[in-house]
Order: sequence, then C-alpha cells, then structure tokens
Amino acid sequence: MGIGFCIASGVSYYIAWQFYFSKAEEEALSKMRAVSDGPDVKAVALSDVEEQKHDGTTSVIGAAKNTGATPIRSVKVQANFFSHGKFVDQYSTYLSGSLGPGEVQYFKITCGCKDSPPAEHDSFKVEVVKSY
Repeated sequence: MGIGFCIASGVSYYIAWQFYFSKAEEEALSKMRAVSDGPDVKAVALSDVEEQKHDGTTSVIGAAKNTGATPIRSVKVQANFFSHGKFVDQYSTYLSGSLGPGEVQYFKITCGCKDSPPAEHDSFKVEVVKSY
C-alpha cells in the first residue's frame, strides 16, 4: 500500500508539474510574440513635415498621429538626407511617452549642431522606423 501510494503521488506530481510549466512557457512565448510583433509602424501617420534652418542649425519638424486602435510607445522618427538621390546623412528622435489612438504628438529632429551641420543635401525623407 505504501509503495502504490508513493507511485500514484509521484505520477500525479509529474503530471501537475508538466501542466504548470507548459502553461507558463506558453504564456511567456505569447508575451514575447506580443512585444516583438508590436504595433505596426504604419499605424503612425506623419504630417506637416518640414526642414527648418535657423542660426546655422538644421531641424526637421512635424506631427505624428496614431491611426491605429491601440496605444503605441517608443515611436522612433528618422530623417534620411539625400544629395542627387544618394543617401548622405541620417538623424532621428523618439516621441516621448505613449501615443494613444487618434492622438497627435509633434516632433523635432535636431540635425547636427552649429559647428557640425548635416551633410549637404537637396532632399530628405522622414519615416517612422520603430514602435512598441
């Protein structure tokens, strides 16, 4: 009777242990997928983007709107500079805080500094490259 009880207890413990850890592993994988997939960067629409030059400094300003249905965090906005179609320079900034559905947040990308301006360019493209 003692050996049978020990075997039954051991089997029950093993089954419970397997169930618990497989459930925990499934939850962890689900959370990892949610973080790595993240909100689509296409859910952020940029508008009113323009380049400004003041006192030897260059900035790119604009507005970012979340057109999706979920809040987005850590939105990275990047400005790529081109000269005759060839890439010559790049600067970026992050939006602060969270951007809720339908919300708009203004951004400013500071490009270089007074003593070190961005490379000579004739065009630029601004895009959202990352979000969580």
